[in-house]
Formats: sequence, structure tokens, C-alpha cells
Amino acid sequence: MRLQDKVAIVTGAGRGNGNAIAVGFAREGARVIVADFDGSTAEATTREIASNGGLATAVRVDVSKRAEVQSMVDVAVRQHGRIDVLVSNAGVMSRFEFLDLPEEEWDRIIAVNL
Repeated sequence: MRLQDKVAIVTGAGRGNGNAIAVGFAREGARVIVADFDGSTAEATTREIASNGGLATAVRVDVSKRAEVQSMVDVAVRQHGRIDVLVSNAGVMSRFEFLDLPEEEWDRIIAVNL
């Protein structure tokens, strides 16, 4: 991978695929903004990256909120001067069957997943 010194934001990076992407990018030399709705899992991923010699910053963000996304971007630009890569990995699922999905739940899914 050609990620040495690239600045990457990975949303949903606290666990699962997002964690694997963030850790892998850092292993390849990227400076990673580890963004997740759960700040404690973002911190855990950041510690994992640091323990392997990588550079990462944890950011707690609700990607459905424009102001929080802007704040996440501001952190990356303030710390690194730019953003080279964005992995929009954050996503939510619903416990409802599709045809029983309340409108508010639909709105939440669309706001986060798109």
C-alpha cells in the first residue's frame, strides 16, 4: 500500500472492519484519525495502533450530525494539515423488520449509513 505519511480518517473504527482498516492503514505508515460513536472503542483502537508504533488520534463522532463531522475534519486538518483518505465505514442496523420500521428509525439509518 502507498500509505506512508498519508492522513486517513476511518469512521466506525472502534471495532470490526473499521478497526481492522485503521490498524492496517497505520501498519502501512498512515496517520489515522480513529473515529467512532463510542469514544472508548476509538481510544482502544488508538492504543492498539500506538502499541505497534503507529500514529493515531481518537475522535468521538456521530456521523449523522454535521457539526460533529466538521469537528472531526477540523481535528485532522489541525493536526496534520490535510486529509488524504476517508473511509466511511460507520453504519447502523435496526432491530425492526423492514416493513415495521418506524420513520424515526429509517431516518437514523439513512443519516448514519449514507
